[in-house]
Amino acid sequence: MRHTLTIDYPTERFEQNRRRLEARGAFRIADRVPVGFCVVPRYFAPLLGMPYSELFRDAETQYYWLLQFAKYRMERVPEDVWCSPVVTIAPYFDNVTNASAFGAEIGWGSDETPRAIPTLKTPEAAESLAMPDAMSGLWGKAHEWRATFEELARETKVTIGGQEGRVDIAPAGIGGEGPHMVAVDLAGEELYYWQAERPETCHKLLDTITRGMMAAEERFRELDPRPRGGYGLAEDAAQVMSAAMFREFCVPYDAALFDRFGAGLPDGRGMHMCGDSKHLLASLRDDLRISSFNLFGYRVDPALVARELGGRAYLWGNLDPMLMKDGDPDQVKAAALHCLEALAPVGGLLLGDGANVCPGTPPENLAAVTEASVEYGAG
Repeated sequence: MRHTLTIDYPTERFEQNRRRLEARGAFRIADRVPVGFCVVPRYFAPLLGMPYSELFRDAETQYYWLLQFAKYRMERVPEDVWCSPVVTIAPYFDNVTNASAFGAEIGWGSDETPRAIPTLKTPEAAESLAMPDAMSGLWGKAHEWRATFEELARETKVTIGGQEGRVDIAPAGIGGEGPHMVAVDLAGEELYYWQAERPETCHKLLDTITRGMMAAEERFRELDPRPRGGYGLAEDAAQVMSAAMFREFCVPYDAALFDRFGAGLPDGRGMHMCGDSKHLLASLRDDLRISSFNLFGYRVDPALVARELGGRAYLWGNLDPMLMKDGDPDQVKAAALHCLEALAPVGGLLLGDGANVCPGTPPENLAAVTEASVEYGAG
């Protein structure tokens, strides 16, 4: 075997986790609310002494490190997301995959996450943006690396809690950044001026991005026709907009993608949005008809989310990541209990961060979140 992975994880927890997540899917609670965190490679890299740039050196290097991150997560992060002896990974390029395919320059720092550098400097450049090929930029690299991952997975011996396991490569997709988020990556803050002064330019740009994303996603699904469990988008940059601007410049394009790729799926209209999105909740509910609000920003009052989305959408969030990093366990537990009191009664909750677990967050603070869920469940 080319790789060997041994993970110390109590296998009896698989069934417990499965029951909790199935209950969540039915807007019920089993013994307690399940816990899940957004812990991504930038959290694990310093813990394992890895320069972040190493993750992008080549496909096999990334494959190796993603397995090490999964091992650390299963053994040391107390959450309820694992339901079988399977480690699922996929090629990972943070949040710049789609922007890269549309021509954004990508800045690769030695010890920081890659970032998109805007390339559309004028409205005329935005209007002339062409649809990319389905294998452009990081779309193509992700496809190439996926083939390598699949080959390596066949040559990996996995043991989890003494059971034989395996590595699965997640179904292919282009990435979850929504059209408006990609447009901001390509044009920077100028996009917001254009929305006021050149709205037709913005619509033309967003239409090009949406059609390009559709064509690429269709191609990926032709190459990998396995069923998907859900479909989601991220529109982090939209929370600075008014509700009216959101309806004009986000809703039509996100809805087109949801209608194309989320139809028929239990969670086919998932939305992630960092920041203060409370003024957009009605639009998310009524215009986009979201099926889940994933890792929504900690600045949104959980009680408001319960009123606006409770019983209509699955909820995941929304503890303050900086409190989780810098607070003490008692403070984190108190915040988690406050979130549970507001959101647990409406069902469909996955208790977690809002959004992203910061590098340097102490494990005992993550454990405090699960302790809160146990305490609330017992009550």
